[in-house]
Amino acid sequence: NYSIDITQLKIKSGYYDGKLFAISKSLAVIEFNMDGTILTANDNFLQVMGYTLDEIKGQHHQLFADAHYANSHEYKEFWQKLQQGKFHSGEYQRLGKGNKEVWIQATYNPILDPSGRPVKVVKFATDITEQKQQSANYEGQLSAINKSQAVIEFSMDGIILHANDNFLNTMGYRLDEIQGKHHSLFAEPGYAASNEYNQFWHKLNLGQFDSGEYKRLGKGGKEVWIQATYNPILDTNGNPFKVVKYATDITQRKLAVRCIKEAIFSLSEGHLSHNIDNDLGAEFNILKDAMNGLTRSLNSMVHEITNTSNNVYQGSQSIATDSEELSKRIERQAASLEETASTMEELTATVKQNAKSAEDVSVHADQAMSKAAQGQQTVSNAVNAMSDIEGCSNRISDIIGVINEIAFQTNLLALNASVEAARAGEAGRGFAVVASEVRNLAQRSASAAKEIKHLIEDSSSAVAKGSELVATSGERFSELTQVVQEVNSMIMDITRAGQEQSEGVTAVSSTVAQLDNLTQKNMQLVEQSTQAGQLMRQQAQHLLQQVSTFKVSSTQELLLAPEPQKMFQLVAGTSTL
Repeated sequence: NYSIDITQLKIKSGYYDGKLFAISKSLAVIEFNMDGTILTANDNFLQVMGYTLDEIKGQHHQLFADAHYANSHEYKEFWQKLQQGKFHSGEYQRLGKGNKEVWIQATYNPILDPSGRPVKVVKFATDITEQKQQSANYEGQLSAINKSQAVIEFSMDGIILHANDNFLNTMGYRLDEIQGKHHSLFAEPGYAASNEYNQFWHKLNLGQFDSGEYKRLGKGGKEVWIQATYNPILDTNGNPFKVVKYATDITQRKLAVRCIKEAIFSLSEGHLSHNIDNDLGAEFNILKDAMNGLTRSLNSMVHEITNTSNNVYQGSQSIATDSEELSKRIERQAASLEETASTMEELTATVKQNAKSAEDVSVHADQAMSKAAQGQQTVSNAVNAMSDIEGCSNRISDIIGVINEIAFQTNLLALNASVEAARAGEAGRGFAVVASEVRNLAQRSASAAKEIKHLIEDSSSAVAKGSELVATSGERFSELTQVVQEVNSMIMDITRAGQEQSEGVTAVSSTVAQLDNLTQKNMQLVEQSTQAGQLMRQQAQHLLQQVSTFKVSSTQELLLAPEPQKMFQLVAGTSTL
């Protein structure tokens, strides 16, 4: 008998077993035959894939592979290399139970026998499904950002490392034109040399991000505005090692804001001829059209207000001028009415005096008629004593002729007085003349009557002798009485006509007074109308002054209203300025 010391082998074997046990506890482990048939798998693997060992033992490895991949040439080469004893490692997409997607970080390790021939394959794997999904999420986000935004990367000293197409298109450069250049290439020279710019990069080097709206210069000095964030990227130790900028081109938006702001400021200053002519893009062209439409509407409205105000002003000025002219005319009319009223008062007094004189004449005529009647009675009583007056009859006949002449002229004058009384105005004067002549004739009649009386007294002794002549005289006296009655009737007609004329003149005077009162009221209304015209003119002028603050597309003439003048006033029948 002989023995071999295998202590070291046991120790070594125990060491390997311990390592395998530790690996089995932390990793997913599965073993395959060289043809890919599953021999065994630990709990970690079964848990990751969602199977039990009975469900997979004896199955081929392609159970975990996508059908397209399992039938591919790549899959066949994969197993061929393992059969050649070459291991595989990497990240693999596999299918768990129910076609659940599983990502693993794995190594496929051929196990060799003492002769160096591979006898089986052991795979050690780690489930990285969650990390792959998270990584895919990050990559998807970065891809989306890269598609929609301008992205550029800088070293911590500001040197350009890379830029995507969006950034290059925005700035107008190619990558080879900016790569390796400093960020200040995009900054205005004054800003790039400022302390503010140095502080900007100092802040990024401290790991602090910066965001905002930035004015940058593209190729050829083109002004570009961007909405951007500068993001320091930290290494595993938390130290920044590069800066990634994500940016959106807002140049058109800034242009739109500037144009719209200028339009609003111009509008606030009264400039209505300002239009936005730049293309502001689909988003802001609607607002541009609205602003231009508003400006055009305001411009048209101010045009119309100005034209209307000018028309109102000119109309009110014409009204005020016409009212002032009417006021002057009414003033002259009032003065004429005043003179007319004064003349009518005098005429009324004259007519009343004529009427009174006619009444007095009528009274005296009545008395003369009464006396004539008494004389006729006396003649009748003296008929028997008139026989002796034959010698005086011729003389009496002459006197009677005179009386007849007087009566004839009195008749003519009375007729003239009637004609004159029918006239207005100057007719009163004619009537006065006629009345005077009537009085003269009456006096002559009285003188003749006295002479007749003396003759009668002289011939009283011969009355008896002239009885026949007295009888004849009685007849003549009766005729005289009748004539006196007719004259008295005519005088009464004249009196009535004078009264009617007095009443007519009084009515005319009342009408003139009413006209004078209406003229004064008209004067007040004209004064109010003129004041209203002046006020309307001043209001139109004020409106024009307000509208004049706007600068429209064509000039508008601004008419200035003069100071209002004092108005004509009619006071107690007189006009004052």
